[in-house]
Order: sequence, then C-alpha cells, then structure tokens
Amino acid sequence: MRARAKLFSGVLSWAALSNVLMVVLLMFVPVCAVTILSFSNEPFLHFPPAHWGPRQYVAFFSNSYWTDAVIKSFTIALNRSELPYREALQTLGLSPLIIPGVAYALAMYTFYAQIHLIGNPIGLILSHAILALPFVIIIVGAAVNRIPRELELVAMTLGASRLRAMIGITLRLLLPAIGAAFVFAFITSFDEAVFVNFIGGPGLITLPKAIFNSVLTGIDPLITAVASVLMVCTGIVMMVAVYWRSE
Repeated sequence: MRARAKLFSGVLSWAALSNVLMVVLLMFVPVCAVTILSFSNEPFLHFPPAHWGPRQYVAFFSNSYWTDAVIKSFTIALNRSELPYREALQTLGLSPLIIPGVAYALAMYTFYAQIHLIGNPIGLILSHAILALPFVIIIVGAAVNRIPRELELVAMTLGASRLRAMIGITLRLLLPAIGAAFVFAFITSFDEAVFVNFIGGPGLITLPKAIFNSVLTGIDPLITAVASVLMVCTGIVMMVAVYWRSE
C-alpha cells in the first residue's frame, strides 16, 4: 500500500509539473513569436521573417501617430489632479474588480454622453483613476494594517507631534507599498483599451486605441514592434514593483 501511494503521489506530481510547464509554454510562445516578428524588415507579417532588421522599430519611433499616442497614454496615466467625491470613490473602490469591464464602460459612456464628456481627456482620466483605485486600496491598505499603531504612540510620547509621527514613521514605512501601488495603477491605466474605445471619441488616441485602430484597418507589422516594446517596459516596471513590495 505504501509503494502504491508513493507511485500515485509521483504521478500526481508529474501531472502537476506538466500542467505548469504547458501553461508557461502557452504564455511565452506568443511572446517569442511577436518579438521575432518585430525584427522583420518586410512590409507584411510573415513567419519566420525572410529579411531581418529594425524597420518596424524605426517606423514606430518616427511616426507621429504612434508617438503622440504614447505621449497621450503617459499624460493620462500620470495625471495627479485631485478627484471630486474622493471618499465615495474609496468606499466603492473595489467595484472595478467585480463589474465586467465592458458593462462598466457602457454604463460610463451613457453617463458621459449626458454630461458631454465623450472625447474629453478629463473624463478618461476619471475613468482610469476608478480602474486603478482598487490596486491602491488593496496594496496600501494591507501595508497600513501591518504597521503597529504603537509606533506612532511611542514617537509622540518622546515629544514628536502627531503629524511628525505620521510622516516620519507611518509614511516612511508605507513608501514601498505606495511605490508598488503606483506601478500597478500606472500599468492598468497605460494598457487600458476598453474605456478609451467607448468614451475616448474619435480624437482621443492612446497607445492601446492606436493598436486597436491599426488592427481594424489592416495588420501592420509595426504592431509587433509596439508589442515588444510594451512587453519589455511592462516587465521591467513589474520587477521594480515586486522589489518595492518586498522591501
């Protein structure tokens, strides 16, 4: 019986390892294919490329349509203006993780159409802030719960004011979590492609919408260069976020 149980456990372990390897393979094969295609010098998609070179990257960085879309995405993702009704947004902050994105975008389109915010960058910034808010609540909230309240009390008994104790102890301990939350919120906003197609209008072009429009009008090999740059940048930013989170 013991030998049979050991054999059964070994079979389960091998099956689990095989499933993990299969998932990893399915994740990385498309990434490798897109990266290879991004170094094609041909004007159309062909795998494997017959001619190699940086044609797609040169076209991407020299085309104002794509560079303007990147700048617009950074502008919206990094906007730091104060939001109205901030307390209400914090209370309902986790709802974007529950409600399907398309349903959320459709409801917001109906609301924005009534108040004439369709195609307005302010409207898109507000929607992206709502989408990114759950990451801030979850990451920073968990970090706050790990900080003992007694630390501030000790600092105040030693003569520090409440404000100085909060800034010098609580805020300093929260900096890694705040940095990680910022990274996740930024990536969520920068890569968002659903809301901008609903409420962005024809004149508000972010990078995800530019990619979507390019796919609709035809498959341009330049998209492979865009995808490769995005994957590399996102990977670097995620590693920074994980490092901050582990501090």
